[in-house]
Amino acid sequence: MKRFLRGLGIFLALIGVGIISAFAVVALLLRQEEVRVPDFTGQDIVTLIEVLNQQGLQLKVDGRETSATLPRDTVISQVPSPGSGIKKGRHVRVVISLGPSEMQTPPVTGEQFRKADVMIRQAGFFPGTIARVSSGRVERDVVITQDPRAGSPLDKGGRINLLVSSGKKQQTMIMPRLTGRRAEEAASLIERMGLQRRIVYRPAGSAGQPVERVVVLQKPAPGAPVLPNATVEIVVNK
Repeated sequence: MKRFLRGLGIFLALIGVGIISAFAVVALLLRQEEVRVPDFTGQDIVTLIEVLNQQGLQLKVDGRETSATLPRDTVISQVPSPGSGIKKGRHVRVVISLGPSEMQTPPVTGEQFRKADVMIRQAGFFPGTIARVSSGRVERDVVITQDPRAGSPLDKGGRINLLVSSGKKQQTMIMPRLTGRRAEEAASLIERMGLQRRIVYRPAGSAGQPVERVVVLQKPAPGAPVLPNATVEIVVNK
């Protein structure tokens, strides 16, 4: 009986060793089937295919895009990323460069906005974001700068952003109170402020009684902001 049990133990031990060895062999084989993905960025497509064949990997092109830095038929990006582990026979997906765009943005800096708009559309592009800023050096409605800048590669139908001058920043003034002042005094004050005036006369008082001409109403109202050369309307007793 003891011999039987000892033999059974040895048999079971051998089976356990065999199972462990089998798992180790399978794991080793699976590990051997996995390779590290090289960095293909900037590599030409011929070299890419050769390396993939050597590694036992497949190629899948996800698309083609223009690139200002990478020549035509070179790799822009890849999946999996460089250094990743991947099993043999799997695909490496890449995006291939079409090279720089043959179309270039026109120079519109310094042009009137309307002319710049026409130039952009004629070149096969569209105006993008239009921002305006006051400038003491660049005249109103003239393009200060553009993005992308002139001569940059841009796909057909791309958008060009413009920064356009709104002219010199105008200083606002606060409208004084004119009501109750004599008409001549109010008109003189309006002129000294560099504003335009419009006088409207309104009958007032009893017939036959002299009435002093004074301002009874004004637009803009006292305290309102006004720009240079704006028109101020005053209503005067007549």
